[in-house]
Amino acid sequence: MTESQKIVNLNMTFKNIDATEPIRQYADSKIGNCLRKFAHADIDAHLVLTVEKNRQLAEISMRLNGTDLQGKEESDDLYKSIDALVDSLTMQLRKHKERLIKHH
Repeated sequence: MTESQKIVNLNMTFKNIDATEPIRQYADSKIGNCLRKFAHADIDAHLVLTVEKNRQLAEISMRLNGTDLQGKEESDDLYKSIDALVDSLTMQLRKHKERLIKHH
């Protein structure tokens, strides 16, 4: 499957925060690029961005080839939380892809 054929559906939910276009585009580009890079099939992912006083949370959940992948990161800045989430998601996707290659 080529890079252009991978479909990444990223559904976003915002809690206690306005769904501004810059934050929506930032999350879509960062997480979408990560998923396209490591995924070898179409993906439906759900991203939840939450603000609670001084806590800025970014959570993601998805199902990839029968495996549930989840991530949750927290910081004092929503952009930092998204970046940390991308880093943790990259590690999970890399491990998942390596397991698939080893077993096939």
